[in-house]
Amino acid sequence: MTSFGGSGLIPLSGGSATPSQAAIVAPSPRAKGAKPEEIYRTWLEIAEQRIAAEQILIGGHTILADEPANAAKTGVSAVLGFFDTLAGQVFTRTTDVGELSNYMAGDARRWRDLLRAFRQRSVAAKEAPRYHQLTRALAAAEFIASEPIGNNEREEFALTDIGADLDDARRSAEISANFMTRLAAPKATPNIAVCLRDANGDVCGEAVFAAPVAEAHGQLNLLFTATLAAAREIANVEVSLTRRALS
Repeated sequence: MTSFGGSGLIPLSGGSATPSQAAIVAPSPRAKGAKPEEIYRTWLEIAEQRIAAEQILIGGHTILADEPANAAKTGVSAVLGFFDTLAGQVFTRTTDVGELSNYMAGDARRWRDLLRAFRQRSVAAKEAPRYHQLTRALAAAEFIASEPIGNNEREEFALTDIGADLDDARRSAEISANFMTRLAAPKATPNIAVCLRDANGDVCGEAVFAAPVAEAHGQLNLLFTATLAAAREIANVEVSLTRRALS
């Protein structure tokens, strides 16, 4: 379930597995996040490290079994540190992640793909502190890349009563939700992103669907439904409002 303006992990039905739903970051309600333009400026300042890190990851770099999160300062360390530090701010919305995605969604998509492959290669070292840092960093990059709606829009659009039914093989999810609006004037609606994850937390299916109405005005409550197949057995389903184009 989510509150007005919310999105996220949703309850599953079908099959017998009970997925883990541990938080990636601990909420810090008193924290004040940096402004999106300040975060982007920091991102630009590590441009040289990003170039070096990209070459290292393309070369097949993996995490060692006992590698600490504060391993030697390399380009990879700089990128992981950037997204890891950012994770707490974007997941608690202490910074406007929708606005931040306007600055760097393209870069985030590139690093999402690099970090996903890095994490999959490093699964043998999943107990290492560095692996946990990578998991947090990847989650932050994925969130920015998803182009979520901004904080102001979360007062205008919402998904509530979200649920998912899985087939017996847990390889397909049928998602439903109430799509709600509170608008003083006509406005184009955001799209709806669905992400399926396996037991390791890796994405096994994702797509962007249209909202039940292309433009809304006033208060609406409309049913949204969609079905999405997965490449592997589904453990968790995430649903969010996005400005990404339909897939």
